[in-house]
Amino acid sequence: MSELEVSGLRVAHGDLVAVWDASLDLLPGRITALVGRNGAGKTTLLSGICGLLPVTAGQVVLAGEDVTALPPWQRARRGLAIVQEGKRVFRELTVRENILLGHRSRRGKGEREVTDLYDRFPMLAQRREERAGALSGGQQQMLAIATALAAGPRVLLVDEPSSGLAPVVVDQVFDLLQGLRAEGLAILLVEQLVDEVLNGIADDVVVLDRGRVTARDSATNLTASAVAGSIYSVDP
Repeated sequence: MSELEVSGLRVAHGDLVAVWDASLDLLPGRITALVGRNGAGKTTLLSGICGLLPVTAGQVVLAGEDVTALPPWQRARRGLAIVQEGKRVFRELTVRENILLGHRSRRGKGEREVTDLYDRFPMLAQRREERAGALSGGQQQMLAIATALAAGPRVLLVDEPSSGLAPVVVDQVFDLLQGLRAEGLAILLVEQLVDEVLNGIADDVVVLDRGRVTARDSATNLTASAVAGSIYSVDP
């Protein structure tokens, strides 16, 4: 059963429609990569799914419940979390305070889960009382992911986690996402590193171009050249 079903979603910035009738399913224990060139509408689609942008058509169903009309915080309480592009952390707050902010959207849970997160991210545990702004870029990315995980999601949306990071840190982020997949999390990953995505990271691939889905398939059935063909398949 799908953890997240998106059907016919149309997302607009004001009067400008940026995503047209997008559909995808996220299954537990699988990573779905959302790929496409810059400006294709990938971030807009994620924002529509989690409620940061209004949708003008379509439906978002989370664990069998229609959440299309719910605000972002209610979607978060039902198990939908997002890691936005650009290492989005509260730089003036400590590492611990950032993680606790994520945990507050977790209904009816104690703080044991926060301790478990420190076990997963020992570097953050060591620096929990330091300001997030003092962390390196890679450490801030890990903190952004940890904060999202503190909410106890069923579905995790991750937008361009490799952006601006050194290759060794990118590998660590991808290893982390693969570990979360093994634990049963459903993950939607927006990523520009298509070769890496197709070679062992993603299970499924959705190609978006000019706001429209142009291909959906298993990662094992696609090559980088096939993805590029799908990206440029829509007439201007």
